[in-house]
Amino acid sequence: MTQPPFDRSAQRFTQITLITLLAVGFIAGSTITIVIAAAMLGITLLSPAYAPQLLVYRSLVRSTVLRADPVDEDPAPHRFAQQVGFGVLVVGVIASSLGALTLAWGAGLLVLALALINVTTGFCAGCFMYAQLARLRR
Repeated sequence: MTQPPFDRSAQRFTQITLITLLAVGFIAGSTITIVIAAAMLGITLLSPAYAPQLLVYRSLVRSTVLRADPVDEDPAPHRFAQQVGFGVLVVGVIASSLGALTLAWGAGLLVLALALINVTTGFCAGCFMYAQLARLRR
């Protein structure tokens, strides 16, 4: 069975959504955005068909505002990167609920920074981790 092409535009849209959400939350001093970002990534991992940012993305592609960028690439490293980002955001959610706002924003800003690096340079830290772990398993 062949896998469907990986859509880089959808990935960038998700990352830009996370960056925007976390930046606005940090500027406003609202840790609820960390919770929302974690929920978005969690839904993306569990059921991409219902991820809010991907629903918006698909409607923008259908209405030709955005264009899909399918590539023949293994999505596993990107899923791993999303899992790592989700884990870091969960740490932020827990820290926020315990009143440790510095740790909460450290986690949120780490995800923001790594997503920003990926969007601007194409370097995916989670994908790099995935490749290094795969190398260690050999």
